Amino acid sequence: MATKPSWNMPYSKAQSKARTVKILSTFNIITKGMPEKDFFFADSNWAGGKAMWQIKVSEANLDKFEQNIEKFDKDHEGVKTAGGKAVLDYVFGAVKIRFLASHKKSAKAADAKTTAMQERASAWIMKRAIKDSYRYDKWTDIKLDPKYKELEKIYPEVDEEWLQVFYAQQERMLTEFSNVKFKIFNRDEGFMGYISNIVKQKFGISKKDTWNPADIWCIQDQNKIEAIIDKTIDGNGSQTILELNAVLRKLFKDRKVVGISLKKVSGKTAKYEEYNVREDGLEADYNFNIDSMSIDLSTKSDNEFSTQDTRIIVSGNGAEYNFQIKGNDSVKVSNLKWEPTQKGAAAARVGKAPVDMVGKLISDNKGNFVNRHQNFPSTATKFLEEESKYRALFTKLKTKKVDTKIANEQTFVDNMLAVYANEPHVAHSKCMQMAFLDVVVDMKKEKRREFMTDMVFLAAKKGKRFGPFGKLY
Repeated sequence: MATKPSWNMPYSKAQSKARTVKILSTFNIITKGMPEKDFFFADSNWAGGKAMWQIKVSEANLDKFEQNIEKFDKDHEGVKTAGGKAVLDYVFGAVKIRFLASHKKSAKAADAKTTAMQERASAWIMKRAIKDSYRYDKWTDIKLDPKYKELEKIYPEVDEEWLQVFYAQQERMLTEFSNVKFKIFNRDEGFMGYISNIVKQKFGISKKDTWNPADIWCIQDQNKIEAIIDKTIDGNGSQTILELNAVLRKLFKDRKVVGISLKKVSGKTAKYEEYNVREDGLEADYNFNIDSMSIDLSTKSDNEFSTQDTRIIVSGNGAEYNFQIKGNDSVKVSNLKWEPTQKGAAAARVGKAPVDMVGKLISDNKGNFVNRHQNFPSTATKFLEEESKYRALFTKLKTKKVDTKIANEQTFVDNMLAVYANEPHVAHSKCMQMAFLDVVVDMKKEKRREFMTDMVFLAAKKGKRFGPFGKLY
């Protein structure tokens, strides 16, 4: 069984390896003038013999190596594709080397298992930077960490894109917490299990993230922290979540325990914001205006909508949020979810607004919408039974300046029936989205502004009802 590659041998050590297998001269000719010397990671597990020595490099380096080979070997086949990736093979006597171009993977949502590994890897990097005082001058240095194999064990599929994310995260964390003596960087069980159980058993919050979205906890002394919390919530139900939030705010300010919500970093540097750490948990002058509302009812084929969602864009206080409203499940009938993305942080969503709180917010504003998919037409036949109702709603939304991407009622009905025939869950969701928009457009301007401001705060987990946390994004 072949040994799994470990991409952590830098160029200088690869040269030493090349010398031992007597290919150094040609190796140096091929790699001469390498534009990104730091982006060169040979497989340190390669044991020689007939096995191919694999070396991961940047695309710029690969192009340069191909040019160098062409100068002395005109018959070489050059860069080719293998396994969907660009590779450059060269045989040095009995040694075959494969230079493998590293590039970003296609953007797709990580599953829960992968997300968990990524978050554990983030915690490991923070521990190395803050507790162990191990410094990385650049992201490529992570692979040269003598404990790098620990990171690979935590996240076996870690690639260069995520190494850059981890580097940006630890750089920002060092800026914020370099002088703090955190001893524990916890993601599973431990304090996470303790605090999740507290809010569930004591305050009836079954999903911890609807109260505090922290993915990892940075802690100085866990035993002391838990003793303080236990004392605060001791009693027979007279305490409220506000008391727990108050003590956690104090512990957060004192840097005794800090919860961090992790969002993927989309650029070279990470941003950091703190939520619910002030006494009131929010700024009094926050006010978000609706810039636009759209529900795309056009089709990209005869039986498929151009998008599955509705969009509401709001702005205020120097920030802009793009709310995506769609079914919670993209492949079957489900209730709606509300999830905004903040402008300037394209890779990171703010978070989902807790659906029960959205329901209460709608009810408080006397809105006639219940997020219950059973209340809406699930088939074309049922839709036709309510055709006049939805025709009128379509026209009303257009009158209220909701962009539908189509011109008239008949096109709307035709498109709905076509999609019901192919993707009934999507057509069904559009009915729900229209009903929600109906609630929003019926509000007076000031109420609408207050409503969407509350929606932003619910999604971001801002306010007294939520626990304090820092967001790294």
